[in-house]
Amino acid sequence: MEFSQLAVMHIILHFLCIGLAFWVLKGVRLEIIFIKGEIGRVRILLILLSILLGTALSNFIMDIFRYTQEASLLFS
Repeated sequence: MEFSQLAVMHIILHFLCIGLAFWVLKGVRLEIIFIKGEIGRVRILLILLSILLGTALSNFIMDIFRYTQEASLLFS
């Protein structure tokens, strides 16, 4: 796979994983941590956690993909 294809795949995977993390974190009651009425801070925390978790998941998936491609070269 060419470098440009990997880059596009990585960007798309980032967005998908961030969306998945956002969807999962919506089920967690983060407002319990904050003082009542601070909805803005809860939303910002939700967005930041989604970006962090989604990016970590995306990087993990891309690393596994890249390593399996490199390992297949070892046996060919």
